[in-house]
Amino acid sequence: MKHVILIGFMGTGKTTVGEALARQLGCTQADLDDCIVEQAGRSIPDLFETEGEAGFRLRETQVLRDMVQRVEHQVITTGGGVVTQPRNIEIMQESGIVVALFARPETIVERVSGDANRPLLAGDVETRVRKLLHERDGLYDFAPVRIQTDGKTVQEVVDAIIEHPAFVTACLCD
Repeated sequence: MKHVILIGFMGTGKTTVGEALARQLGCTQADLDDCIVEQAGRSIPDLFETEGEAGFRLRETQVLRDMVQRVEHQVITTGGGVVTQPRNIEIMQESGIVVALFARPETIVERVSGDANRPLLAGDVETRVRKLLHERDGLYDFAPVRIQTDGKTVQEVVDAIIEHPAFVTACLCD
């Protein structure tokens, strides 16, 4: 298998699930946003402020491309907006099995409230979450593995991923 790439709206559990999934698969885990921060030497909010969302998304694509070429097999966790750029979707589809995590708006609001590292949530968190969810409606649906995380433990989500027929098929075909 090449990579397992976790996508989904912010607050769906990508980073937490990705770490547990990597442990269970016996591979490394890399977070796209962490790699962007490391490469840029600045925080995500600072990058949004100085480069704007368009500049950040360009940087995100470059770092994603580098990540999938660096290591042969890893779990990659992404930022929620990675799917807004068609080139990112192509890179992910070409590089491994894509897993989308979902959660209800209420769950997302509960998970992300008070997180200062989410520049797209400035203002009323619930209103912003619902607006962004609406704008991104359908953008995560290209993933062959789609898992609802509401009310599930991290291990239950990991098990659902590993047991998903598309995941099993991808593992057997590599």
